Amino acid sequence: MSEMELKNLLLELQNDQKNWAEVAEQQFVFSMMEHIGSTDSELRDELVYQAFWRLIHDRHLSNELMNDMLKTALSDVYLFYEIGEKGVDSVFKRSFTTLLIALILNQDLQHSFLTDEMIEKVKDKLVAYLDLEEDIRGYVTDKGWAHSVAHTAYAIDELVKNPKLKVDDYDDIFQSLVNKIFTSKAVYIAGEDERVITPIFTMIENGLSIDIAKGLFERIPPFLSKQKEKATTKKFIILQANCKTFLKSFYYMASTDRKYSFIERKIERCLTEIR
Repeated sequence: MSEMELKNLLLELQNDQKNWAEVAEQQFVFSMMEHIGSTDSELRDELVYQAFWRLIHDRHLSNELMNDMLKTALSDVYLFYEIGEKGVDSVFKRSFTTLLIALILNQDLQHSFLTDEMIEKVKDKLVAYLDLEEDIRGYVTDKGWAHSVAHTAYAIDELVKNPKLKVDDYDDIFQSLVNKIFTSKAVYIAGEDERVITPIFTMIENGLSIDIAKGLFERIPPFLSKQKEKATTKKFIILQANCKTFLKSFYYMASTDRKYSFIERKIERCLTEIR
C-alpha cells in the first residue's frame, strides 16, 4: 500500500467512514508499520501513530498479532534501521518504532500476554538502541518530531512498570538513560531531560537501589572536571549545560515528594560543586 493509499484509508477511519474492526488485520497493520517513519508528519504522527493507539487501546488486535508486531519492531529493519546515521530521515522510523513498542508494552500491563523472555528481549533491545542512537534531534523543520531520546524514554517507562522485568535489570537501564543525557553532541532543548527522568523515578519506586541514584550525583563533579581538561570548550559547554538541566529537572521532580528530600540535598551539593 502506498503512502497516499494508506493516508486516504486512515482519514476514512478517522472520519468514521470505515469501521476500525474492518481493518484490524495483519496485512493492514503491517502496511502501517511500513510507513511508520514517513517524513509526512501528518501521516506519521496524526494518522499512523493515532491509528496504532486506537487499534491497540481498543483491543482490536489479537495478542498473537501484537506479538508479531513487537518482534518485527525489535528487528534490524525497524528499531535498528540504519542505526548510527544522523541528520537523515531514517531516525523517524527508529524513533516512531519505539512509540509502537511503548503502546504494546502498555497493553501488556493491562492484559498480560507477553512472556517473561519477550520482556527481557525488549529490555536488551531498547538499551542497545539507546546506546547506539546517534541522531538526537528534537523537532525537525518541515518534518516534525524526531525525538528519539524522548520517545525511547517513554517506551522504557512502560517497560520498567512491568512486573515481569527483573529489578536486577534496572542498573543497565539507568546507566543507559544517564549516558544519553550526558552528551556533548547537542544541547537538549525539547524536554528530553524530563522524559528521561520519568522512568528513573519509576525504577526508584519499584526497587532501584537508592545508592545508585545517589552515586550518580557524587560522580558528576569529578566527571565534569575531567571532561573540562579533555574536551574542546564548545563540547564542554554543551555537556555542562545538559548536566545542569538534567540536575535541575531531577531536583524539581524530587521536590514534589518529601520522601525524596535526600535526593534534593545530593543535587544541591552537586550543583554547588559544578557551578
